[in-house]
Amino acid sequence: MTDQSNGSDGERATGPTPAGAVSRRRVLASVTAAAVGTSAFTGCASATPADRTDATDDAGGAVREEAWVETGVDTDDDGTPDRIHVRVSRPEATGDGERPPVIAIASPYHGEQTHGDATAEMYYDRSIAPAPDDPADGDDPTVATTAASEPATLGDPSGAGGPGPAHSPVGGPSALRRIERRYIPQGYAVARVSSLGTARSTGCYTAAGPPTVSALESVVDWFNGRATAYDAPEGGAEVAADWTNGRTGMIGGSALGELANGTATTGVDGLETIVPQSANVGQYGLFRSNGTPVSVVPDGSEGFTDIGTWIQASNARRDDCGHWTDRVEDGQDLATGDYNDFWHERTFLADADGVDCSVLIAHAVDDPIVKPNNAADWYETLAARDVPLKLWLYEGGHRGPAGEAWERTLDRWWARWLKDEDTGVMDEDPVTVVHGGRSAAEGSMETYAEWPVPAAEPATVRFGSGGATSGGVTTGDPGSGTESLVDDPSTPAAELVAADESPHRLRYETPPLAEPVHVSGRVVPSLSLSLAEPTVVSVALVEYGPYSADIVTRGWADPLNRPAYRDYDTPLAYRQSLRESAPLPDDGRVTVEFPLQATDHVFEADSRIGVVVYASDHEFTLHPPGNREVALSLADSAVDLPVAGGESALAGAFADEPTDTARPTGTATATESPTGTTANAGAATDSPTATAGRPAGTTDGPVESTVVAEGDATADGTTSGDGSGFGVGGALAALGGLGRLLRRGPDGED
Repeated sequence: MTDQSNGSDGERATGPTPAGAVSRRRVLASVTAAAVGTSAFTGCASATPADRTDATDDAGGAVREEAWVETGVDTDDDGTPDRIHVRVSRPEATGDGERPPVIAIASPYHGEQTHGDATAEMYYDRSIAPAPDDPADGDDPTVATTAASEPATLGDPSGAGGPGPAHSPVGGPSALRRIERRYIPQGYAVARVSSLGTARSTGCYTAAGPPTVSALESVVDWFNGRATAYDAPEGGAEVAADWTNGRTGMIGGSALGELANGTATTGVDGLETIVPQSANVGQYGLFRSNGTPVSVVPDGSEGFTDIGTWIQASNARRDDCGHWTDRVEDGQDLATGDYNDFWHERTFLADADGVDCSVLIAHAVDDPIVKPNNAADWYETLAARDVPLKLWLYEGGHRGPAGEAWERTLDRWWARWLKDEDTGVMDEDPVTVVHGGRSAAEGSMETYAEWPVPAAEPATVRFGSGGATSGGVTTGDPGSGTESLVDDPSTPAAELVAADESPHRLRYETPPLAEPVHVSGRVVPSLSLSLAEPTVVSVALVEYGPYSADIVTRGWADPLNRPAYRDYDTPLAYRQSLRESAPLPDDGRVTVEFPLQATDHVFEADSRIGVVVYASDHEFTLHPPGNREVALSLADSAVDLPVAGGESALAGAFADEPTDTARPTGTATATESPTGTTANAGAATDSPTATAGRPAGTTDGPVESTVVAEGDATADGTTSGDGSGFGVGGALAALGGLGRLLRRGPDGED
């Protein structure tokens, strides 16, 4: 491991946090998704003037042109091939030997109409319970309890529960302009590609379905002289891409990175590299988790978004695209959440053998929208296939990485893979982990040979009695008997984990930590449960400080699938195991083993590591009716924590003598954010300061974890602020308007 916290790249921190100040990690936890459009691609600090009308005015006299690439698909069934609109900005050619390579940004967000424009009738009823995929005889009393109400279908606003949350894209016109200003002068062409059925492309929106992926392959073919393009969406004269050498890279955040991932699985010749940021690897990982439906964004409304919502909303202004809504309705299966053929054909893990380019994955470990297991699954799958690969993890919610170290890495990455320059980027450790923010200036940055970090080993912990208030987490013998909770979909998880006592969750925590503990990888609970009726099962990993409760990561599962994560060797094999669900057995007892969202987090000294078991999650899961009861067997349940140094390091970090971590009396107040959910009780000035030092179990040299003081400028030009910021509820309200601003540039272009 290499510590780069205080490198000479201009990201030196300003020093330790003053005593009594909020730690940088907790300040970061207040940053919400409202800033998703600030720096999605390169993290450049430069701003775009509001009155700029040409993205390349300061890019050295760049040439701009457009074309419609003919594809091999006909998604609107009009009898003619769909065409994808491509707008290129490039340096003026100075000779045959200097034709530029292409950095392409494929997006569904370039037009006015996107999946964020859903109306009330496009959402689904969230107040349903998990159901088996193949109910038995209707007279079976077990089946009678599991056959919950079906979700309202599209077009039925009376049962949809009102509008669901808006989801705005990562990036926007300003992000594209930053790429153009940075890379056109370096000798690259930048191509803005509108995916099928969006903006000025023809056809229908398929949410990165197989036709859209195939169409993007045609765009790379055009760059390489193997496909035909025209100067109009219909008819027109042919346009050749004779200005490029055909070497193509793709970059983008969220859905843009998803399109890059999908295009890579085609193995198309000429696609040399992709840089997916905050990107999913197919739609199952966006709308489902361990066999249960999950919300795309943290939101507690009863109008639930599924892929059918996005398909209908994005095609609302397209004639002859209604059949895509019907097709998705038949395949998405909101009632069971099971994996099936519909989801399989949209899972890029299934086609990973086709990836024939290098991949630089960037993902925030606290992304609440594109959950981190997407990046972990993709990294694990590609690493097993010896794909040239780098992984860049950071904190900051649904945003791209930032800082000079990232920008310099990206510059060298493009030069290596698109210009064949020996930049040394592949000679460095392939994994970078930034703690405390999006850039090293906000915290610390280390590099590793692999991920989870090489020192990480499972530390099995068990539960002691007392979960209604606070039971113990131990590496020794567990408690005996069972403890119960009653589901309460109306209470946010932040309040459940912070409550000193609650009948709606079971809370267990370690003794105070004498030193930091580094958790890297996937936390895997194995829970022995008894249920009279099926409900969702949720688990949160929590960092408890003297006056706060931070949700580090969480996960959700359907106990009717009986997932057993550790029985499968690959992420795809585990997904395949989620194809079948079954009614509860007669005694209602099941074992549920599933991964939480992947994380890389250092628990501070004096904090406690908490595990909270609850049922449905107000922000993320279905809301089963009836406040169903769940019983947990203490003796038969455990959690594997991937700790640097393993079980001995974890046990060694427990303080011999408990310290006073009692919270002041009064009601805890919760602050929710993409970077972790924080519940605070008492005055903010009593929050603990950040702690420097090496996580337990790490042996290869000292680490100087550093923070920046509140209000200091970060690497992307924003400021951390003086307080905890506003929560997800306020952020989503702001995003409703922000999304529309992002879809049109100041010059009125789509």
